[in-house]
Amino acid sequence: MTASVSVVEPDITKLLDHLARQPALARRLGGARDQWSAREIGDGNVNLVFAVHGPAGAVCVKQAPPYVRAAGPSWPLTPQRVLFEHRALVEHRRHAGPYVPEPLHVDLQEHLLTVEYLEGHTVMRGDLTAGACHPHFAGQAARYLARTLFFTSDFALPAGRKRELVSLFETNTAMCQIMEDMVFTEVFLPHPRNRWTSPELDEDVRRLQRDTELKLAVSRLKQRYLTSRDALLHGDLHTGSIMVSEDSLGVIDQEFACYGPMGFDVGTLLAHLLIAYFAAGARGPDRAAQQDWLLSAVEQVWDDFRTHFTELWRDHPDGDGYPPALFTGLAATALEAERRRYLDELFTETLGFCGAEIIRRVVGFARPADLTTIADPAHRAAAERRALALARSLTTAPTAHRSAADLTAAARDS
Repeated sequence: MTASVSVVEPDITKLLDHLARQPALARRLGGARDQWSAREIGDGNVNLVFAVHGPAGAVCVKQAPPYVRAAGPSWPLTPQRVLFEHRALVEHRRHAGPYVPEPLHVDLQEHLLTVEYLEGHTVMRGDLTAGACHPHFAGQAARYLARTLFFTSDFALPAGRKRELVSLFETNTAMCQIMEDMVFTEVFLPHPRNRWTSPELDEDVRRLQRDTELKLAVSRLKQRYLTSRDALLHGDLHTGSIMVSEDSLGVIDQEFACYGPMGFDVGTLLAHLLIAYFAAGARGPDRAAQQDWLLSAVEQVWDDFRTHFTELWRDHPDGDGYPPALFTGLAATALEAERRRYLDELFTETLGFCGAEIIRRVVGFARPADLTTIADPAHRAAAERRALALARSLTTAPTAHRSAADLTAAARDS
């Protein structure tokens, strides 16, 4: 059950010609065109990504071919996805600037998006696979999530502005369809795109695909994803979409951006921290300290997110949801209780989406390097089986876990 990858040959000459025609980008690189160098650095499933360096600086350029990069022309996909990524970068940077690279140029004819080059940053997933810990990550990720989700929601926006923003992302249908299929449907059926550690997990997958209770729980989550317009989501927030340095992070790859349920973004990120936790355990006892840090990061991401989100709601009650004029005097106490209720329900939803994301990454098409780079299939399958057990609990019985500490305790016990 291994995926075949279709290699796309990049056209470096055409790319540099494009940059030379953009005065602002040419100035940013500096020097003459023949002094520039470009290399392909993308390791994702969807797009080509280039780092371009010149005498004065660097940029990062994403090219969207008219198909999924990892599958080739057999899986067509609209290259217009760069438009939605650009829009999401602009909006999220407005609210969480330190954590979102600056968008510099978008070319909808060539399907190219140029953004700030994050000097000194590496892809977080690679760091985790190598055994790294990033002490500042959880607090920064929590602040990014709180600010991007709050300030694009009805808590912060007048209804008219919110509807305008929703309309800008409603036609990102091809990218949303990928999530709808791969997270909530395909892995629960015998589907040709599914991948898993075989034969070790064959029976586990058969049991999963016969699990009616799980299918009902996942379908409820899919219904939320299809109908909710809570906030502007990143849409695929995993550790491969986060660049980290010693003291900062940058969130990239917003091509799946859409309006949807807040718990989808938060749950997806927690899922990948938990996947990294289980994968680290399969790599040997010398990863125990990293495992402890990963679980502490899970707790801090949620707990800090909850704190920041609540503070933003108190300090910026500018949206048409919960009008401040209704909650003066003694009614303010009731609103504080309502904030706690809302965050409790959001945590429950987050756990459900977290479980669904873990399942699709163990069994589906886009298996992460955390797992696929574990050489011993028996060790890999053991880690994946633990992850699946936790994921089923989170998806079918999320209310059994009342806090982030409950979640990490369940991960240890699975």
